[in-house]
Amino acid sequence: MDDPARILHCVKLNQKDVAQKGEAMAVSSATTTVSIPAKKIPSHQAPKFGFSSTIAFSAKPWRLLRIRSSSAETSDTEVDSDGSIEVPKETSSLISALNVERILRGLPITDADHYGRLGVPRGCPFDMVGGAYNIKVRELKSQNLEEEELEKKLELLKESYNILSSEEERRIYDWSLARAENADQFVWPFEVDITQTKIPKEDPPPQEPEDVGPTRVVGYFIVGWIMLSFVLSIALNL
Repeated sequence: MDDPARILHCVKLNQKDVAQKGEAMAVSSATTTVSIPAKKIPSHQAPKFGFSSTIAFSAKPWRLLRIRSSSAETSDTEVDSDGSIEVPKETSSLISALNVERILRGLPITDADHYGRLGVPRGCPFDMVGGAYNIKVRELKSQNLEEEELEKKLELLKESYNILSSEEERRIYDWSLARAENADQFVWPFEVDITQTKIPKEDPPPQEPEDVGPTRVVGYFIVGWIMLSFVLSIALNL
């Protein structure tokens, strides 16, 4: 058996060798860590608290906007965007809130003399308006006027005819005339008699004379029966 002192010395030598080998391996590991190429080191640091510092912007495509002038929409006949529906030109009408307000204040609502234009008196029947309109149209066409002037005068005649042949239009027109003539005295629209001449009243057909003969016979029979009953009642009571 070896000497214990010798064995202890060998153990110390082995421990020293192990320690030297461990230091050599640590130095080699540190050297390897330092010798990492710079191109492999990431250029940005890891985000803290789980948030990324990268911001991405999404590019939206350009949109082309077309602006249409409003003057292109003004015409006698309006057409919608699809071009499938035509909106007719509005006809002139006297029925409006503004005209009613003017009438209540005693102001005229138009300068046109529709009765004088057609040559008919105020309060004339409605059928007279149509006849006067046809006569005026024939007179204009017989004057050999220029086409543009003829069209203007025909439009004026048509306007007067539309107002005087309509019960509502004619009522408000006559109401305005009555208020303008006497602004101090208030007149209700239905005080203007225009509907009485709309349908001329006809005399009722003559009635046949009533035959009163049968009525008299029945009356005499009832009176005689009452008198006979009275006489018989007296006779029976005696």
